[in-house]
Amino acid sequence: MLIYSLAIKEKFGQKPIQIILFVGKGNPSPSFFRDEFTIHKFIILDMKKIDPDKFIKSDKPEEVIVGILSGKFKDKTKIIERVKKRIVEIVKNEKEIAKYIDSISFLAGLFDVKIEVKPMPIQVDIRKTFLYKWGKQEGLKEGISGIIQVKFGSQRAKQIGKILDKIDDIKRLEKIKTEVIRSKSWEDFIKVLKNPNSKSKNSKGK
Repeated sequence: MLIYSLAIKEKFGQKPIQIILFVGKGNPSPSFFRDEFTIHKFIILDMKKIDPDKFIKSDKPEEVIVGILSGKFKDKTKIIERVKKRIVEIVKNEKEIAKYIDSISFLAGLFDVKIEVKPMPIQVDIRKTFLYKWGKQEGLKEGISGIIQVKFGSQRAKQIGKILDKIDDIKRLEKIKTEVIRSKSWEDFIKVLKNPNSKSKNSKGK
């Protein structure tokens, strides 16, 4: 946050107001960074404590989709269903719906929730959506890279892309997707990636 703030101020001449949307379990980290010489403050919003209706009732699709990040973890499936229904109510163009389904699918994947397109009360060409590609090798690789970028940063997403290019086993890719969602740290995920038979510390044993 400190690096982003300095870069923005240098380029635009103004210090930004920085807001973190915390979507993890438990409590968010402190809303500041401190070292020996510096203290940098920002705002943290715990999305679990925000009512999804604040977003879902919006007439703007981009705001509606943010509703997926809000609310309690136990309610995620219902929240995502409400977001899908609302998108269909306010967006009538099939191509636009396909675009927003991509976004919904990606965010649902962060919470390990699978969504279906069939119940939607409008015809959508599933070949144009993220869900169709998800079952294919390239779709899985693209999804894994996207989740890594959100959780661990763009540099690590690029790093992992080179490794994913060498993997053609769909089951292996599906396992990697599951583990990157569950892993609490980059180190946990790398251990699983190097050892296919191991599980991250945050994985539940069967």
